[in-house]
Amino acid sequence: MAFTNYLLQSVLLSWVFFGWGLGLYGLGATAALAIGVVIYACQVVASSLWLRWFRFGPVEWLWRPLMYGARQPMRYR
Repeated sequence: MAFTNYLLQSVLLSWVFFGWGLGLYGLGATAALAIGVVIYACQVVASSLWLRWFRFGPVEWLWRPLMYGARQPMRYR
C-alpha cells in the first residue's frame, strides 16, 4: 500500500495546494499541516480496510506483474 498511498497523497495535496486545483498555496502552516494530517489519517483507515481483503494496494498489484513477469493474485486465498 505504500506506493498507492504515496501517489494518492501526492495527487491530493497537489490538487489542494496548486493552482490547477483549489489553489490554497497561500494557506498558513497550521492549516496546511491539519489538511495533511487529515488526509494521512483517512489513508491509514482506508489502507487498513483494503488490506483486510486484498494482498496489495491497487498500484502495487499493477506494478508487480511488470517486475515479476507473471500475474499476481489480488485476494487472499
